[in-house]
Amino acid sequence: MSKQYSPPRFLDIACRAHYKRATPDPCREDAALPSTSFDPSTDSAFLLEAGGREGSYFEGAVQSACNLGFDYVGYLVVYQVGSAWRFVISGNHPRPWLERYLRRNYHVIDPTIAYARQEASPLVWSRELYAGKTLAPLARDTLAIGLNHGWTQPLHQPGGGFGVLTLARRGGLLTESELEAKLPMMQWLARAVHERLFDAYKSWQRNAAIGCLTERELTCLRLAAEGGTAGEIAMLAGVGERTVNFHMANAIEKLGAANKTHAVALALRLGLLD
Repeated sequence: MSKQYSPPRFLDIACRAHYKRATPDPCREDAALPSTSFDPSTDSAFLLEAGGREGSYFEGAVQSACNLGFDYVGYLVVYQVGSAWRFVISGNHPRPWLERYLRRNYHVIDPTIAYARQEASPLVWSRELYAGKTLAPLARDTLAIGLNHGWTQPLHQPGGGFGVLTLARRGGLLTESELEAKLPMMQWLARAVHERLFDAYKSWQRNAAIGCLTERELTCLRLAAEGGTAGEIAMLAGVGERTVNFHMANAIEKLGAANKTHAVALALRLGLLD
């Protein structure tokens, strides 16, 4: 029986991503993403459970993966908002395993993500992918649910950001003959999922963050929209200027804005200050 999905919601696991400045090689012990301006204080990851049509669509992708001979399908979206990066993941893996994956920051060291960040061609992998000391915890946890053999397709967006679709199974190497026979359908599935869900996942993440704006943060945004400086907002709100800056910084991060002006513009456009 297929897994039932609950209505759309996000679970913020409070992951903080930080990447070494290195050229990734999935077979090396020190595999990492290439040099970027990642900030561990702002980057975060979310686990998505999708309901409605998107949930049904992903459930269809799971069934398609099973028909192709795979036990698991996972889809990850990676994109930048301002100077921060967001990771949104979903899959038919056991829910506790996905939570563990994010809590332990495995997306930071996952060699499939390192590969996908700089490559466009698919990657066929087996247990050897997780060799090396730095990958030992991830290797142990992937082995526990049978992520033994798989195929990963990077999907890059023209405007930045990328998706990663991975098909995996417990047993049986992905042979050249099987790959030759199934590759067109596997790549079609990857493109179909990406085209349907990439923007939807980004929107859900932003909506979840917007829903977390506090009344203090909204007050600071409203007063800023009226032209108030941090000092003026502090006086009107009856708090210190440092507190105003704190609330404004939180609002900027939640809205995925580049700065205060951008945050105010987004809040006005979204009708949050009415």
